[in-house]
Amino acid sequence: MSTTAASIRFVSFDAEGTLATHAFTRRFMRQVVPSIYARTHRMGFEEAVEQVFSEYESIGSAKKEWYDIQYWFHRFGLGSPFAAIEEYRTEIELYPEVRAVLEGLSGRFTLVVASSTPLEFLRPLLRDVEHHFVRLFSSTSECGKVKDREFFSWIAAELDADPCEIVHVGDSWHGDVVSALEAGLKAYHLDRSLACRGSLGSLQEFSQLLSSD
Repeated sequence: MSTTAASIRFVSFDAEGTLATHAFTRRFMRQVVPSIYARTHRMGFEEAVEQVFSEYESIGSAKKEWYDIQYWFHRFGLGSPFAAIEEYRTEIELYPEVRAVLEGLSGRFTLVVASSTPLEFLRPLLRDVEHHFVRLFSSTSECGKVKDREFFSWIAAELDADPCEIVHVGDSWHGDVVSALEAGLKAYHLDRSLACRGSLGSLQEFSQLLSSD
C-alpha cells in the first residue's frame, strides 16, 4: 500500500481510534447514557445499564443506528443529547502525536476527516483541531450508512478529486482500508497495538511515509 506524495492532494483521517481515543464515546455510551436513563425512568443505575446495553446489543455495530446518539436518546426517551455531550467534552483525548502531525501535513495537503461517527459527536470530538480540516465527513449523518466503498466514492466526488489523489488512514481494516481501496483511494491501516504485521503504529509513521517521497 505504498503511495507517492507527489500524486496526493488530499489526506483523509478516520476520527475515533485514529485522531482521538475511544474514551469519550465509551464513557458517554456506557456511563452517561445509563445515568440519564436511570434518572429519567426512576430506576437504579445497574438496572438502567442492563436495559440500555440490551438495547445496544439488539442493534449491533454493523448498523448505522449504533453510532447515532440522537437515535438512542429518542429511543430511550431522553430528549436532546447536546447538553450532555458538551458537559462531558472534557473526556475527549487526542493521541499525543496528532497536533504535530496535522500541523506538518496541513501545509502540504488538504486535510479531511472520513468517519462513521455522527456529526453531533464528531464536531465536539475534533473541535480543538478542526481548523486543520476543510471538511468533516460522516457516513452515518450524511449517507445513512457505516463506511463503505460508496461512502469513499462520494467523498471523492464531493472533493472534486480523482480517488487516487486521496490517501486515507484509519484503525478499521475493513471500514478504513478495504472500503477505501475498493473506491480507488490509497489507504493505510493504523494499529497502535502493533498486532497486525505491515500496519502503522502511529500517525507519526504515516506522516513520515508521506514526507519521505
